[in-house]
Amino acid sequence: MSERDEYIQKLEAEQQEATARFREIQAQADLAQSEDELQVLTGARALQNDVDREIQALRAADQRDWERVKERAEKARLRFSAYVDRAGLQWNQLRDGYRRKREAELDELGAQVDGWEATHQRGSAETSLLTRRELEFVKRGLRSSGDLLRNMRHSRGQAWKQAREEYESAWRDLREHYRRIRAEGGSDADQAPPP
Repeated sequence: MSERDEYIQKLEAEQQEATARFREIQAQADLAQSEDELQVLTGARALQNDVDREIQALRAADQRDWERVKERAEKARLRFSAYVDRAGLQWNQLRDGYRRKREAELDELGAQVDGWEATHQRGSAETSLLTRRELEFVKRGLRSSGDLLRNMRHSRGQAWKQAREEYESAWRDLREHYRRIRAEGGSDADQAPPP
């Protein structure tokens, strides 16, 4: 294999690695909250296409154009790789923000459940807002949602998206059950349902 072929192979391998990192970010694109964040993905795709074009130009370049085309290809690859690095940092911040918001929701509901439990312990079964079984169900749901949220912390790419979907489903079920309990048990103005 010639030095030229080895260089093209090396460049393609580096491009594949950067593309894999970009695909991981794309798998989480449903977190995008603004046009700017979606533009990050569009910009990365354009840079990725630039590198692919330059690699094709390298394959077709004759000996006298080789160094010029090689320099363009290397610049395009470095731009794409740097862009993917920045995009990765931005998506990590989005994931962390999402997780912090969900942790705050769990903490808020957990505090309400603690309040219900105190009310339950103080009052008789007839005056309690929640039966013991309902309270245990909600507490179990809180623990389960917390476990799913912690699982998201260690997930990336498609696995993160799946973990997020599982969390969202568990959280919706928990909130719906909470609302039903509150509706059946009467409503207190100071204990509004979670968002």
